Amino acid sequence: MTALAHEPAAREPAAREPAAFAGAVQELDDDHDLSVAAVRELKAGGEPAAVAIREVWPTLSRKAQRRVLVALAALARDHRSAVQCLFEAAHSPDEQISEGAFVALQRAGPPGWDGLVALLTDPDVGDRSAVLLARTEPDAAVGVLLDALTEEGGDRRPVLRSALATAVQRAEESSEPTLRAWLDTNPPVSAVANAALALASIEEYASVVASFIEYAAPRSDGFPTTWRLLRSAAAAGPSEFVDRWIQSHLRSPKEWMLRQAAVDAIAARGRRSDARIALEDPYPRVRTHAVRVLSNDPDSMTLRATLARKDPWPMVRAEAVMSLRSEPVATPIIVAAVDDAMSEVRAAAIEALSGATHDQGWDRIYAHLQNRNEWPSVTAAAIEYVEAHCRIEAVDALRGVALRAASASALTDDINNAARAIVALRVLDTAQAEAALGQLRGSAGASPTLKMALEEPLPRRRRCVPLAP
Repeated sequence: MTALAHEPAAREPAAREPAAFAGAVQELDDDHDLSVAAVRELKAGGEPAAVAIREVWPTLSRKAQRRVLVALAALARDHRSAVQCLFEAAHSPDEQISEGAFVALQRAGPPGWDGLVALLTDPDVGDRSAVLLARTEPDAAVGVLLDALTEEGGDRRPVLRSALATAVQRAEESSEPTLRAWLDTNPPVSAVANAALALASIEEYASVVASFIEYAAPRSDGFPTTWRLLRSAAAAGPSEFVDRWIQSHLRSPKEWMLRQAAVDAIAARGRRSDARIALEDPYPRVRTHAVRVLSNDPDSMTLRATLARKDPWPMVRAEAVMSLRSEPVATPIIVAAVDDAMSEVRAAAIEALSGATHDQGWDRIYAHLQNRNEWPSVTAAAIEYVEAHCRIEAVDALRGVALRAASASALTDDINNAARAIVALRVLDTAQAEAALGQLRGSAGASPTLKMALEEPLPRRRRCVPLAP
């Protein structure tokens, strides 16, 4: 990557030599007035002053370097030596100096642009340069960032991807010609996968993403590249090749993350029925994703119900239960899950029933609300159910939950659930609920969390309407 390609504008020969500025450089460490005068002299000194600063830059104190950045910023627009000095300053371990150098390069016009390009492949400061290039000259930055992705290690720099996305989004002209011309140069597959992932969030470039996947997928033989291509495929434009390629990864890769990414991608492309095969995947996280994307899919309901009852992994059972919540025929499966052996599943089942238009399962839920040994996540879900279904008979149980926070050994989860119970009592808004709240207000030593729950206005005032019998 060639740096400093811009030639500075021609200037009249300077009357002074770099040595003539040695005194000014030395005064950078002096008191405020002398240092300000020195900076002013250097700022007006042209190339000789820039050369003088560059020659002694490594020996300057941090204070002197910070001060002289003002002069370098002014000189960099027309003098190569100032740009080269800023290039060195950008590597400073002093954050103020490094940041000042980057800002100066950003504002220095074409010569500063070259400095930023030269810094782009540096593993220490290249990411900062990429961000500035994308924001400063987005149209020109697209090609430069694509080249940086092809450099060794470019595929391990996520900032390059985000910078490319920023440049494409900010560019005044369409970047599609630049992107397709780059693809014609036969770039490395890993670079193309990174570029595709960068573009996946930009809807206007869906067809480009598809082209990138069509180029890279047949050549991809490593996990990182394949994973990025699958992540990108969800947003790719219409392509039979892309669809077939994703389908081939629903079962065959040994890495479960690839199969999981394939599930998400095929569902995002409107072909979620193809994901049914993943409901029988040997890995639980893949089954979990498949269950999620197949929610309300009538042809897979029986298998999802089986997973909700019998899958050995609670994460799968919980997600399967949630996937059934809008399918009335599966209500008995959800109700049974309220008493699952694992708290994750119990909480999911109660949450699913909170949105139902019936009260099936309430007796089981009430029992869990009263259980002092229940897991906090289940108690929280039960409180949500009480509020959603206006179960006014739960006042005593809610008061009991609130009183658990009074114990000296109360945990954060106990206090948080106590606050939830107080809010639920306020929403129920019955005489019995108000009496319980009065008792709680009279309790000594309430935590700030409970005081807020007791006194703060409700987020939204709701009238509690019980379900029709």
